[in-house]
Amino acid sequence: MRARWLLASLILGAVLLAGTVSRGHTPIASRYTYNEHLFPIFRDRCGACHVNGGIAPMSLVTYKEAFPWAQSIREEVLALRMPPWRAEDGFGDFRNGHALAAREMDMILEWSSGGYPPGPRALEPKPVDLSPRWDLGDPSLRLEMPAEFQIPPETSEVVRFFVLPSQTNADRWIKAVDFMPGARPVVRDVVVYIDATGGAKQLDAADAAPGFAPPADGSFPTSQPIAVWVPSQKPVVLDDTAAYKLPRGAAVVLRIHYKKTWITDGQPFADRSTVGLYFAEANSKAVETMIISSPSTLSGRQAAFTHTIDRDVTALALLPEVGMEMGEMQVEAVRPDGTREPMLLLREPTGAWPTRYWFDRPIALPKGTQLEVAASLKPGADRVSAASLLAGAPGAPVRLLMDFVSGGRAAAN
Repeated sequence: MRARWLLASLILGAVLLAGTVSRGHTPIASRYTYNEHLFPIFRDRCGACHVNGGIAPMSLVTYKEAFPWAQSIREEVLALRMPPWRAEDGFGDFRNGHALAAREMDMILEWSSGGYPPGPRALEPKPVDLSPRWDLGDPSLRLEMPAEFQIPPETSEVVRFFVLPSQTNADRWIKAVDFMPGARPVVRDVVVYIDATGGAKQLDAADAAPGFAPPADGSFPTSQPIAVWVPSQKPVVLDDTAAYKLPRGAAVVLRIHYKKTWITDGQPFADRSTVGLYFAEANSKAVETMIISSPSTLSGRQAAFTHTIDRDVTALALLPEVGMEMGEMQVEAVRPDGTREPMLLLREPTGAWPTRYWFDRPIALPKGTQLEVAASLKPGADRVSAASLLAGAPGAPVRLLMDFVSGGRAAAN
């Protein structure tokens, strides 16, 4: 069993052994308090979602808001469902990883099972600043949705594409993308595309409401995503040796997934979000993509397939999609000389919270490298009905988008 899952099991055993809690009162048995120890974790690890007006149904950034949820917090942390990061630490290293550290898990679990003390009043934290801001500073180019999109009270979940003309008069290179939601409580995730064909504009013009619905025939997207945004992850910055190309006059297209919680269900919302683009130097090497797909049907409980790389590349990131209920999925590179490179191991991968896993250090993969993908299906696993985020991706149960540059290395800051 991998380290993080073993740690959770050991902590659970300790919690059960120490859990002598009476019905009428929970004795204080925690060395850790909210004000001193838990608040910084909740603010930094959970505060992007679990704040007033956030996408999550409860706030955790004050003691009064957090302590009623102590038992739920413990259950989510023990099950490794929160924060929503599926990659196993140590099997590949990722610059955007946000799994809880062992000490953070220990503090949360001891506090939530040990009476959840608030701590000294003198150390009560200041209110969290909820004002919107760009994590990377002012973007090179801001693009706002052309009009508000209305989410009526009776709509609980919807996906919509929005076309934002870039109006650039020269080719530009994008090294980072950030996003500022207009309706923060319901913007769950966003995928960003570049469209130089005009196809998205035509689909937009044919739909009376702002933007357009996902085409049933799969005619969009026509290009691979350049960014995936979820509230809990900060944007990754490529250095100026590698970037995504924004052709002159091309449109930026946002795929926004709106989803209400039990707190916001039945409420109307109006969204007019903004995307921020950060430009690199003009001599950047273009980031390219390739799709690795499983056979269209899988049988049994185990699935394994390979993909051979036909040129020298440097891998930057992996964006996985799964279309069946899985226990885990592993990706490993085997170079022609036989050396193995662990790339990604996901526990119970799902389509929720789509994530691009950026390697901490770009991985050199020479021509002839085999990408080995192995997946274990859950008993009685069913196909999951969900539209692909990837252009031209067949309806395979397992799909991986790999971002790379040809030849030599590129780095991320």
